Amino acid sequence: MTLMALFHESADTAEVIDELHNLGIADNKIVVITGLPYPEGALGRHREWLTLPYIVLAGAAAGLGIGLFLAVITPHLYRLDVGGHPPVGFPPAAVIIFIFTMMATIVSTFLGVLWEMNFPRFGPAPYHKLVTDGHLAVILDIPTRLEGQVRQMLETHHAHHVGEPEWMAL
Repeated sequence: MTLMALFHESADTAEVIDELHNLGIADNKIVVITGLPYPEGALGRHREWLTLPYIVLAGAAAGLGIGLFLAVITPHLYRLDVGGHPPVGFPPAAVIIFIFTMMATIVSTFLGVLWEMNFPRFGPAPYHKLVTDGHLAVILDIPTRLEGQVRQMLETHHAHHVGEPEWMAL
């Protein structure tokens, strides 16, 4: 069962999240929607591990590999000897490797941010219009046997508009 509650204060939200953890509701079953950014851990949430740094490092490594291939290996595949010069000169190779590494890093960062945001999101999502006015929404996926206990806990912590969330296309 999906349940949504709105709060005026962030302190009440943090207390409810702590009590929900004590009830045995996992952190991945609790979603907090705010209109303002809160620092990580401000609402009693566990630290979320992001995959963005790994995506960026993989993109940089791929760009480095492509740059090395184009700057170093390609001149040896299509050898052109000119006046006793080596087939690969350091300054042009360094520029090519740097450009491809940075280009792949930038592209992988952009795509990684989209991945972390779950963009694009198709279909409706739970939302309430009061979130844009500064309220905090807590969306829970709970078993039906805990519904009465969770509703009582939410109301003791000054929650309002407790019930099924509105599903809106965002």
